[in-house]
Amino acid sequence: MNKKRLVERWFNEIFTKGDINALKEITAPNFVSHVPNHDFNGHDEFINDFMNWFRTVFTNDVWSIEDYLELEDKVAVRYTGHMTYKGGWEDIPSSDQRVKETGIMIIRFESGLIKEMWCEMSDLDVMNQLKK
Repeated sequence: MNKKRLVERWFNEIFTKGDINALKEITAPNFVSHVPNHDFNGHDEFINDFMNWFRTVFTNDVWSIEDYLELEDKVAVRYTGHMTYKGGWEDIPSSDQRVKETGIMIIRFESGLIKEMWCEMSDLDVMNQLKK
């Protein structure tokens, strides 16, 4: 499978639908996700510590890939997501606000699977949207 298709599956199946099986299909068993202030090591840690939280706090998400660059074993993606905040993040109350997140990911592939990912997202901007 080509890299771009795996990245599309990341957003469409894993984030939008919460498909944990898709996560295990397209990432290496020792997959590492680097986000600001934390690394998630392996499927279970990523699912238990991040995905379960994210899928509870944000729903009805729609993602788009704005830019896609590929070089050797790495891909860079600039993305936008729109989602509904349901509460549970930093004690910020929810009134079902729609928020917009933007970010950039660098993804490294190994043996046709996502092996490692670095993600910088607009969390501060999302927090500011929620506090309005």
